[in-house]
Parts: sequence; C-alpha cells; structure tokens
Amino acid sequence: MKFKLSILALLILTSCMVINHKKYVINLDKVGDKLRPIRTDGYYYQEREEMTFPYYKNSYGGFSKDSTKPYLQKQIRPLTLHKDGTLLTFGFSTGFQENYVFDYSANCGLFDLNSIDNAKKHFECDIRHYKDRFPIWGKGVFKTEKNEIIIQYYINWIGAYHLVEKKGVILNGTTFVLKKLFDYKLNESKDINELYKFQHFDIKPDSTNYIIEHKRKFKNKV
Repeated sequence: MKFKLSILALLILTSCMVINHKKYVINLDKVGDKLRPIRTDGYYYQEREEMTFPYYKNSYGGFSKDSTKPYLQKQIRPLTLHKDGTLLTFGFSTGFQENYVFDYSANCGLFDLNSIDNAKKHFECDIRHYKDRFPIWGKGVFKTEKNEIIIQYYINWIGAYHLVEKKGVILNGTTFVLKKLFDYKLNESKDINELYKFQHFDIKPDSTNYIIEHKRKFKNKV
C-alpha cells in the first residue's frame, strides 16, 4: 500500500509541474559525449572558497552560526555526466557535518576537516546514500562537439522549473571550463569561469529524468 501511495504522489507531483523553456532544450538526438568523448565514470567538481562562520549547538537544541569566528571554507560544486547525455547537479559540498539530519560520522566514518579532499569524501558519502526525490529539479542534459561542451539543467523557482544553460571549452578528457551562462527565466547572459576536474568514482546515482522520459515534449531540432 505504501508503494502504491508513493507512485500516486509522484503522478500528482509530475502532473502539477510547470516546466518552462522546453523548446530551448538541446536536440535530444545529439546529447552525450558521442562527438567528443570525455570521462563519465565518476564525477566532475569545481573548487570554491567562501568566507563563512562555524555552526555550534545552541541552548535550544538547534544550531546557530558563531559570527565571531569567520573562516575561509573550502567547497566543491559537483555534477555527474552520464553516457546517455543526462546529467545531475548538486549543491555545494564541504568537509563538514552541515546536514544534521544525516550523520556523516556514523554512515561513512567522516569527521570535520576544512579541505577539498574531505569535501569530496562527504560528497561521495552523499552519493552512496543518494535518494531521488525530484523528476526534473537539478537534472538535465549535455552535449559535446569538437572542443565545446554545453550543459543544461532545470532549477526550481517557487514551484516552477526554469532552464539554465552553460557553455564552455573542453581542455582534455578529464577537464573542462564553463565560460558562459544563460538564464532563460531572466533572459540574461553572463560570463563565468568555472573549471571542472574529473574524479573517478565507481558509484553513480540514476540520472533518468523527465526530459529523457518525455522527449516528444521537448521539440528543439537544432
């Protein structure tokens, strides 16, 4: 009965989704790495740094930030590319226990450490325990041609889904840099500089998404 209810909930969710910019999605016959092979047996990550504050457990049993101890936090922004042309995006990962619902120490033997390597370990722990909750949010497609890579994915904006596109240059089979971002909701383009490096990893979550499952709804022929 629980399984049937979850299927019903998913059907209700997808029937209510507002998905914009369908006609701008890459021609789905041309997605993937067919035209310029790059590694897909792992994940890619961008290294970042952000000035922030540590969390501490407050007297109410929750967590607060200590604004007296600023520090430069090392982060990664990961994504996975898949042979079928699909991709998954994720939020920023750090080397800290910032998700207090999930215990990284108990589940993966990880402890807090401000390093890129530890951020990667935390992300890999997330991948091992990945649960797919959204049919299109954070998911998309990509294609490569000559030395160019284009990635597209959907973001959620107050219950509606809008397309984001990034274009860049493939440096080699394990490295690319994204140079341009186009936000279809805002109809705005801007320059970016996001260098992504490859990390081999044997476990990858299922990347099946609404776009691939409903190709006829995405009409771009270019």
